[in-house]
Amino acid sequence: MLSRLNLPHGRFVLIVSAMLLWSCSDAPVAGPNSTQNIFLITVDGLRWNELFGGADSLLLFSGRGGVKNPAAMAEHYWRSTPTARREALMPFFWQELAPRGVVYGNRHLGSYAQVANKYRVSAPGYAEIFTGFPQDDVIDNSRKQVTHATIFEFVRAEWRLSRSQVAAFTSWDLFPYLVSKDPGAIYINAGFAGVEGDKLTREQLLMNRLQETLPKQWDDVRYDALTFYQGLEFIKQHQPRLVYFSFGETDDWAHNGRYDQVLQAATRIDGFIEELWRWAQSHRNYRDKTTFIIASDHGRGSSGSDEWKSHGATIEEADFTWIAVIGPDTPDRGELSNTGTVRQQSIAATIAGLLGLDYSKAAPQAAPALPLAVSADH
Repeated sequence: MLSRLNLPHGRFVLIVSAMLLWSCSDAPVAGPNSTQNIFLITVDGLRWNELFGGADSLLLFSGRGGVKNPAAMAEHYWRSTPTARREALMPFFWQELAPRGVVYGNRHLGSYAQVANKYRVSAPGYAEIFTGFPQDDVIDNSRKQVTHATIFEFVRAEWRLSRSQVAAFTSWDLFPYLVSKDPGAIYINAGFAGVEGDKLTREQLLMNRLQETLPKQWDDVRYDALTFYQGLEFIKQHQPRLVYFSFGETDDWAHNGRYDQVLQAATRIDGFIEELWRWAQSHRNYRDKTTFIIASDHGRGSSGSDEWKSHGATIEEADFTWIAVIGPDTPDRGELSNTGTVRQQSIAATIAGLLGLDYSKAAPQAAPALPLAVSADH
């Protein structure tokens, strides 16, 4: 009994208070790490070349890139070194975020990140990320429900979370088929669907209206700004523990052959990540308790030909990707070198491990977590 322990009065009160709070709380048990929340962010089809080297001269200054105003784009994005160019493209990521974590995928430094599936298109890539291993029945972008439970469903079940505590906001409308085996198992807002609820904010109502009235560049992909601000408003309202953002313009503008728009989309996404990070660091439930995992679902072809516009099983380099992990449990090693090859299928176990969970219970065939403590000598 506590009454028989020879404890100082203050410590006794603290122990009793903690026991009472524990017995009255339905909150999940915290793991051994500081991470209590995860923001997973994917930037569809953004090549490792741009992330690590900035604007590609072969596409910026030739007609092959479809750049409408090369002089203006060069002023914004062209610099004399790859380091300066990538900071011009994604300033927050490189100047503030990357130094706080680890970044895999700069092949010039012997760090290789690749997809494990052989198809090198979006749905198989996302299914691999969400389940921890390639899905044999996800071979293209067909609208077919994934048949294995995802990391989102696993975390929700393990932590006994409500549906709104695990949420996804995606520009592409295919994601309801990919984020969960059971439709509706997590909250998802995808494509041109409006946010639903009885107590929508003024901002949510406005964005719902804009989605209905703005011109559509693509039939199945909305602008990333709508995806981000719908998600940010939801986070402010519901404070979910695991959030997924999928931004799609970097891939779709590339398919359209508009390299200038690809660069501008990447810069906007960098701004979204900055806004999300700064908001999280200003909120007591997220500050120093949240890990950001940022990655791409596939690569794309070389700028030496028109294959930069595409990706797939026959496109060389379309399996080259990149992964960044930034958070309280990640060493601040920045850009890594000599890592060997990591694969995006390790993201699922990494999410689970950071939250103090063992994903192998649900998916013994899943890849192990990323080696976050790997050396960064370069």
